[in-house]
Amino acid sequence: MTDIRLETPRVTVLLEDGRTLTTQVMNPDYLRWDRTAAKHGWSRMDAIPHTWLTFVAWSALKREGQLDQAVSWEDFSERMCLQVINAAETAATNGQVSDEDSVGPTPPGPEPG
Repeated sequence: MTDIRLETPRVTVLLEDGRTLTTQVMNPDYLRWDRTAAKHGWSRMDAIPHTWLTFVAWSALKREGQLDQAVSWEDFSERMCLQVINAAETAATNGQVSDEDSVGPTPPGPEPG
């Protein structure tokens, strides 16, 4: 059987309560970003990369059940989330990229305009 390699960010999130959560961003999280960005007229993800990464991390954590479904985007982004780290960017900065951390920082396909 062939191993599946996801070309999506694996992120670590530091929360205000001291928890550190790790999640794999997946296609449903990109789609949630696309719909939300289009609905609210947000800029392209490459123009607001920190907002994008925080949003897809929030979406992935909720999807996986690591965050309560009642946690709103506003509460997460403005209060709860202290930092989001993309594992691939951290590994590249340290000059070490493992197979597990080798993921792309951007989603596939068109971005909302």
